[in-house]
Amino acid sequence: MIDSIQIQPASLKDREELLKLYFLTYGRDYPLAYGTDSQKMTEAISSEEYEWLTARDLKNDSIIGSIVFELDRLNKVGKAAALVVHPDYRKAGIGSQLLARGNALIGSDGFLNSIYTTTRTQNIGPQLICLREGYLPLGIFPNAHKLKTYETTTLMVKFKEGALEKRISIEKIPQKLIPLYEVVRERLPEINLPKCAEMSNGISGRLPRKEVSFEAIFAPNYVLRRFRSDVMDPQNQFYPFHSPNLLLAEENGNIEVFAFFNKSDGYCTLISFNPPIYELEDVIPALLDKLHGLGVSYVEVLVGTDRIQSIEVLLRSQFLPSALYPAMREVKGRTYDFVVMTRTMEPLNFRGMQIEQAFKPYIDQYVNLWKSMYLETLEVFRDYE
Repeated sequence: MIDSIQIQPASLKDREELLKLYFLTYGRDYPLAYGTDSQKMTEAISSEEYEWLTARDLKNDSIIGSIVFELDRLNKVGKAAALVVHPDYRKAGIGSQLLARGNALIGSDGFLNSIYTTTRTQNIGPQLICLREGYLPLGIFPNAHKLKTYETTTLMVKFKEGALEKRISIEKIPQKLIPLYEVVRERLPEINLPKCAEMSNGISGRLPRKEVSFEAIFAPNYVLRRFRSDVMDPQNQFYPFHSPNLLLAEENGNIEVFAFFNKSDGYCTLISFNPPIYELEDVIPALLDKLHGLGVSYVEVLVGTDRIQSIEVLLRSQFLPSALYPAMREVKGRTYDFVVMTRTMEPLNFRGMQIEQAFKPYIDQYVNLWKSMYLETLEVFRDYE
């Protein structure tokens, strides 16, 4: 630990120095706007929905580290993002000091139930920092970002004491979610292992099979206004720290899907569906084709693990469960589990990934599901005899 380091809130006068720090550390490939976009940086530093901290070396009066805590006060969940440490100060504990400042947010006087973070896998350092600070590994996001290559990221969460005790116990889940619950239960023994729900062959009452096509409206301000005015159900609005910037509308106006799309790395989250997912099974292929044509290489959907019908539709649409977030959302004093269902549009590629061993069970369960979905369904003919 270096005595001359002082951790303090970021100010607007720090912007240029912060931009230089992120560029020096990550180059032009950094996927978060905080480290590359001066306007986004200004908004975050000025907003009460963020807590941006810097580490300054008083000896040379320079910023040598930074972290952003995003705050969802309504749902009592936070996110630690954009952790950066100057290359000359590595192994000095700066990253751990910055990350530890989030403990107050989930302490006895804090207003959050949990803080999560995602770490890149081009090197193992950020994963080790989070593990040392008590963050639990809860999953992976395969091929989530297309930078120089397709890059997998990880999910890690730190809980407030008592948050898990408030969770609604899940009784039944689709069979393909059970391996994920088993892995998480190794870390969190208080999590019950749900029983297997019998999977149906299809959902009655869904929209009839037909040819559909989608139009895409990529207009961040317009789409966000539409989302806020049209999507009134809180359940359909819940996707922490993701605001829709893309609207996918079926040409006849019967279906609308709000999404967030990062054009720079092909990452996409499907945030809200109208009608709900379980009625859209027959049109999901057309929706995915449209997204792929826009440059999307990875798609994810966050869904409550009690939403069995929606999960079944996603499974039949070749989405796989890759991360589990117990007690993610609080409603009327009780917390609910969510699963991240993911689908990569490109061949699965884990080459060059550096991963801490705590994440291997998540990779194993995902690969087993992937093999079951894509390989074991192949028909092999022996016609040479």
